[in-house]
Amino acid sequence: MSWYAAYTRCNHEKVVKNLLGEKDIVTFLPRIIVPSRRRDRKILIKRPLFPNYLFVELNEAHETWMKVFRTPGLVRICGNDRPMPIPDEDIESIRIFINSDRNLYPLSCLKIGSRVQVISGPLTGAIGILIKENHKKRRLVVSLELMGQSVAATLFDDEIKPY
Repeated sequence: MSWYAAYTRCNHEKVVKNLLGEKDIVTFLPRIIVPSRRRDRKILIKRPLFPNYLFVELNEAHETWMKVFRTPGLVRICGNDRPMPIPDEDIESIRIFINSDRNLYPLSCLKIGSRVQVISGPLTGAIGILIKENHKKRRLVVSLELMGQSVAATLFDDEIKPY
């Protein structure tokens, strides 16, 4: 039995996990508790550690693979030319991280100098360049070009995405 990363439709991780569970296929969906901003308050919600992905344990049997591929909401099993297994040590490491009492948050592959788009807050839709990171406060400084001028704004890391 080997673990594989399964890519799902947007926000279908839990649905695919439940459907595969009904087919007696072992899955692992690492979830973390993250703060979410509402208009009038902040709340804590559980979100997948890796959005649109879950892990599936599969053997070499053809019928098991066909059960997985026929699951609604599942897009593909990740790999280059064919599905690539994930080492058991990596899955175990993720389990250790999830079960720890540490605050975890996924990081986008954002590098200083990369173009980003603001996805929430009063600057929604603006496109800029990441110029500074503050990991302790989870804040990023983004330079936005407006009318040939540049202005810097400090944003939370969940307010931007790669452009």
